[in-house]
Amino acid sequence: MANQTKQHYTPISPLTIRPDFQGNFEIYLRHDNSYVLFNGQGRKLSRDKRQELLNNITKLYIATRDIELYRQYLTEHIRALLEDESIPLDDRTKAWTNTAIAMGRELFEKNLPGPAFANRYKRFESLLQNSSGFMQSPDSLRHLSQFMGKGYDTYHHGISTMVYTVNLLQEYRSGDYETLACGMGALLHDIGKTELPRDITAANPASLSPDDHAILALHPMLGVRACSYFNLPVIASNCILFHHERPDGKGYPTKATPDDLPLEVKAVALCNVYDNFTRTLPYRRAMAPFDALKRIMDTPGLAEPDMLKRLIKLLSRAKIV
Repeated sequence: MANQTKQHYTPISPLTIRPDFQGNFEIYLRHDNSYVLFNGQGRKLSRDKRQELLNNITKLYIATRDIELYRQYLTEHIRALLEDESIPLDDRTKAWTNTAIAMGRELFEKNLPGPAFANRYKRFESLLQNSSGFMQSPDSLRHLSQFMGKGYDTYHHGISTMVYTVNLLQEYRSGDYETLACGMGALLHDIGKTELPRDITAANPASLSPDDHAILALHPMLGVRACSYFNLPVIASNCILFHHERPDGKGYPTKATPDDLPLEVKAVALCNVYDNFTRTLPYRRAMAPFDALKRIMDTPGLAEPDMLKRLIKLLSRAKIV
């Protein structure tokens, strides 16, 4: 039956609906300008019916009022989806990327109230925790890299930096707690920019005046302040505050030297630079991975040689360079 009410609907991927789905939200199909109820609340969706969906439908819809229920469902089932080898790897990485982007967009909403931010932080943390093993596979990283470079909003860059950082830390065999905390710090490293004028944050840095540069340089401290009203791990806070420090001591905000910075901060700082170079921005096209790595290598003091070698190694293993 077509739904004639004026409620709003949000598109979702059929891939995110697990076999034998029985959720607490309704699923709709779109027909012309109407939305037709396909699966009711609490009703079990058979495997055959789900497969029929995958064969014929590229988008499903849920009532926008149910978006929080859908996000909760995703965090509870993302691991099973990612480990389901009956789904092509390309489709699994696409489903993960779409989920991460949707959650990241919500997390980076400007002026988000403290409790709402904390809840969305915990939800993304759960997503990362349940998918870190998947992300650290070279095949998965190769497929993820095809999607991650698209989009130039702050949360797009944060998600990509997070994925590269989590993989780089595995080169050092970091523990699960450190990897998770650092991954969330990498995700949020630029969140302070949401409090600055967009004509500054979206501009070519070379075109900014000294005063504008000084304003832009506030974003690490603004980011830490934005996260100060809940118990953010110290590692994550450090990654936000110090992600523009450099091995040559010419970074900001403290001009710290390598001995002053933990491994996790150095990893975020390097992955931040690499993703910036390989991402198309409003004022320039993306560099190829090889060219980005060469640019980093040829810029004295931008990266520690050993860490850069490890980044090159993991990207090579994933056949990205």
